[in-house]
Amino acid sequence: MAISIETLFKERKFPFIFTFLILLFCVMILLYANNNNTITISTSSTLDTIGFYPDVKVQEQQQPLNPSPFVLQDSSSSTKSPKEKEQELLQKNKGLLKKVEGFGNVDVKIDWKLCKGVVAVDYIPCLDNLKAIKALRSRRHMEHRERHCPDSRSRCLLPLPKGYKVPVLWPKSRDMIWYDNVPHPKLVEYKKEQNWVVKSGEYLVFPGGGTQFKEGVTHYINFIEETLPTIQWGKNIRVVLDAGCGVASFGGYLLDKNVITMSFAPKDEHEAQIQFALERGIPSTLSVIGTQKLTFPDNGFDLIHCARCRVHWDADGGKPLFELNRILRPGGFFVWSATPVYRDDERDQKVWNAMVTVTKAMCWNVVAKTVDSSGIGLVIYQKPTSISCYEKRKENNPPLCTYNDRKNSSWYLI
Repeated sequence: MAISIETLFKERKFPFIFTFLILLFCVMILLYANNNNTITISTSSTLDTIGFYPDVKVQEQQQPLNPSPFVLQDSSSSTKSPKEKEQELLQKNKGLLKKVEGFGNVDVKIDWKLCKGVVAVDYIPCLDNLKAIKALRSRRHMEHRERHCPDSRSRCLLPLPKGYKVPVLWPKSRDMIWYDNVPHPKLVEYKKEQNWVVKSGEYLVFPGGGTQFKEGVTHYINFIEETLPTIQWGKNIRVVLDAGCGVASFGGYLLDKNVITMSFAPKDEHEAQIQFALERGIPSTLSVIGTQKLTFPDNGFDLIHCARCRVHWDADGGKPLFELNRILRPGGFFVWSATPVYRDDERDQKVWNAMVTVTKAMCWNVVAKTVDSSGIGLVIYQKPTSISCYEKRKENNPPLCTYNDRKNSSWYLI
């Protein structure tokens, strides 16, 4: 039955209808504002996409041209006028931007080519810069293992290894990976006697052995904690740095102890070792203790580990140890397992005596030194928790860093 206006007033339904109309009006305003906001976001997204290439102007094209890899900057054109540079960049980036319609999306098409050469799969521009490496005056401080980035950038994609497969998932990948993903038979052959890695059919299997892990990495990890119970993996020690890590089994198995480890090693004759570690899913990076600071913050690690890592810690008056002192937290530990710790020949004892001199000057204390059942020994140093020891030294050598130059002073003492 129809309701008259008079009835609405009598039954007091008008306030309800009035309120409903106001709400409906508000909803319409919100919908309208949201529609405008969507257009604004789309416009902003388009501008952001183009903003990555500020020198390239967008032009509407009816048909796409044959694209070529883009070039952001050409150092050879520094003497040209801005207009000439603009025209040259547009020519080089021809076909980069295919079509722009109003506030729509920008279609980008780039014709990438694969890098050529038999070693293209493992090419690392900043570490394989042979021209820069040959020009080095010295290699005594591992300068040839450091980063030397080329002036020009490669405009090609590194090819995948032949037969590449989707990587084995974690945690299975810690113990086995596809051989075709990291096909380096020389390293497998070289390290098979040390039980680092073994080829088994289509897989590379990591038994958990190593140069210093005669009875396996799990036994070695437990041996460290038994030697110094204060360590308490996963409680007192949570963040570890493994120098010269090999295939990073030490860091991989420490995950079982709730310890996160950053493993690093240089790209040397065992260049595939970090590739193995990354394929296994273990945090690792290519780096070397040489003439450049490590890319880690001050006081960042609870423990630093070195098992035959081939670093001359006593070199240049102990400069490599100064760098460890920088990144090791106060009260942190340095675990060193190497032949100078447990062998008595003249060469090893010379290194050990040098380490004693340097660590004493740095106020590092030897908190444990032992040899396990396999004949492998280790020493554990602890960094002081206060500066009182430094103040009591008879000689201020090495000198303490000042606050003004503390970022780099440990690299300019000697």
